[in-house]
Amino acid sequence: MITFMFPGQGAQHKGMGAELFGRFPEQMRQAREVLGWDVADLCAEGGPRLNDTAYTQPALYTVSALTHMALAQRSGVQPDYVAGHSLGEYNALLCAGVFDFRTGLELVRKRGELMARQNGKGGMIAVLDPDRAALDEIAAGFGSDFCLANDNAPNQLVYAGSGAAVEAAGARITARKAGTVVPLKVSGAFHTRFMAEAADQFRAFCAQATFRPAQRPVISNQTAQPHDAGGWADTLANHLTRPVQWRQSLAWLAAQGPMLFQEVGPGTVLTKLAHNNLQSN
Repeated sequence: MITFMFPGQGAQHKGMGAELFGRFPEQMRQAREVLGWDVADLCAEGGPRLNDTAYTQPALYTVSALTHMALAQRSGVQPDYVAGHSLGEYNALLCAGVFDFRTGLELVRKRGELMARQNGKGGMIAVLDPDRAALDEIAAGFGSDFCLANDNAPNQLVYAGSGAAVEAAGARITARKAGTVVPLKVSGAFHTRFMAEAADQFRAFCAQATFRPAQRPVISNQTAQPHDAGGWADTLANHLTRPVQWRQSLAWLAAQGPMLFQEVGPGTVLTKLAHNNLQSN
């Protein structure tokens, strides 16, 4: 069996997708219509705009979508399961036929815009080689101002919260030698309560979209199991405020039997996380 994994925000880089844009003129035409700007130009230029959430998310979605289309043309291989990390879940849903390219891009454009409006309302840190018990204790001391956002692997957790809480918690983690703290270059506290306003607005937007039954299982970031059919507006909105259970998702997939994990999109972040997770089992 094979699982296609689609990366999320953070995988973007200058020059991504350069070999793909000319091969898919129809999708690029749709992207220009939906976005009002050119993904190819943005990716070629790089710079601050490519790292701006409102631009990053549509660009990454487009590049990962075209990467999958090119892979399907080249090999004809279709996955047994699909999963995406945070934003990447939209590419997983696209791959499963839950919506078409344009609908997915419209959703991602709105999602990125709403999340970008939360700029300054918080931050995120990665903690490498974590002492999970110590981190739980430290996080508890901050209540809902600092909490787990991504459970990526046994050796990598991501926490998010208010700017003050993230700074103070990072200092405590370092002082207690509970892990190596790496500040993340993001504009808000994603996958926490700090995204509640964006989630409410996104729910209303998603309610207008058309969704179809999935053609293959899509593993949910929220439950680490296949998505249930229906209720997509609530599911996608709640995704903004709830932690990504990536470690648990890969464990569920590995338990289904011999599994090949193939990253589809720019970078190798998820390939490394899969290696770290499977090596620990």
